[in-house]
Amino acid sequence: MYKGTVLRIKNVRTHPNADRVKLATCHGNQVVVGLEVEEGHLGVYFGSDGQLSHEFCHANNLYREASLNKFKDEKGGMFDANRRVRAQKFRGEISDGFWVPLHYFGFIQVTGLDVEGFEFDEWCGVHICNKYVNPNTIKASQQNKNKKARVAKTSVMFKEHFDTEHFGKYLHEFKSNEQIVITEKLHGTSGRVAHVLIDRELTWKDKVAKFFGVSIKEQEWGYLNGTRRVVLEETSGTQYHDPTIREIAFDKFKCNLRKGETVYFEIVGFETTGASIMPAVDVTKLNDKELLKKYGNLMYYSYGCAPSTCEIYVYRITITNEDGQSVDLSWNDVKSRCNEIGVKHVPEMEILMLNSFTGDDREHQEKFFKEIDDSSQGDSLLDNRHLREGVCVRIDQYGLKPKVFKHKSFNFKVLEGIIKDSGVVDTEEAQG
Repeated sequence: MYKGTVLRIKNVRTHPNADRVKLATCHGNQVVVGLEVEEGHLGVYFGSDGQLSHEFCHANNLYREASLNKFKDEKGGMFDANRRVRAQKFRGEISDGFWVPLHYFGFIQVTGLDVEGFEFDEWCGVHICNKYVNPNTIKASQQNKNKKARVAKTSVMFKEHFDTEHFGKYLHEFKSNEQIVITEKLHGTSGRVAHVLIDRELTWKDKVAKFFGVSIKEQEWGYLNGTRRVVLEETSGTQYHDPTIREIAFDKFKCNLRKGETVYFEIVGFETTGASIMPAVDVTKLNDKELLKKYGNLMYYSYGCAPSTCEIYVYRITITNEDGQSVDLSWNDVKSRCNEIGVKHVPEMEILMLNSFTGDDREHQEKFFKEIDDSSQGDSLLDNRHLREGVCVRIDQYGLKPKVFKHKSFNFKVLEGIIKDSGVVDTEEAQG
């Protein structure tokens, strides 16, 4: 869920190419701020890929279009009518998100908001922000919800994958003695397959026996296949990818999993129809000559796959009991299990600990963030014809649910915004 965060601005410095704004740092991300902002000022940070409310933008004259602002005779702001918080460049410098001083909430109430770390999407009953979803995705999501579903054959053992939080907000979660695993974050579509207990289809004889109190077997071990949220075989809702890529993935795991085992993975490359699983990107809109020369006008997230082929990369494996209680395999065990099954795991980039960096705790965190940010940039490890989406940073907890955080590269976030502006449906958002 998208929220604004109350925090103190850090590393306030001059902008090398502009004299009416400054640069500063929020959750490790560089932002552009006003000249009045000083080191340590308390305010609210809104990360990229969000949307501010009309009420907030209107009250603070944040719209470019003067007619949308409260004070129409005064200078307007930087936001378009859709009020998107973007990753973009301003005079050659990265601006990744939006930070405002607390007085921007004076049209509601400032008192009580000055609690560092407080997260919110509304304040005193007034809507402030939400995740940005383009109109076509909203429409597709609504259409999918209106589809009639069959009676779901699912299982308490078939667990959804947890949401992955943004790395920069959770630097405090990392301790010096913990093993930290960095893997490449792949830009594809999520899937999961499990070997779990499923309700049996009872015969008429079973039903009669059950009516007379005879104990019968009501569950059996079977395989379930799904997207991040949906059990595919049991829904008549829209599928946004050629179903054969799901079947290809399912076949890799069917009859290969232990009882209670669930495998979570990313499907990347191309559908069997030839279409790319994730939409191609018009690199010209980046206005970056170096990237244009490197990737060409149109960039496909192919991950080394030939046309009309796809590949599956596992990022998590769990064992779940009949009560729905799960434990995670450690990263080393995930890799070993993938080798046993004969499938690939997401590319491992580095394994480290915070105490591998010199200095005090603050220096550890600063160097650690830079290491992660640097790791998120550049080409995909699987295919140098397109850039890397970013990285996942995992605290391995050996049996307990790992803590996993995502950190996307700046260029990917800019391109992601371009795709949303083009009206392309976000398939995972549309599926719920």
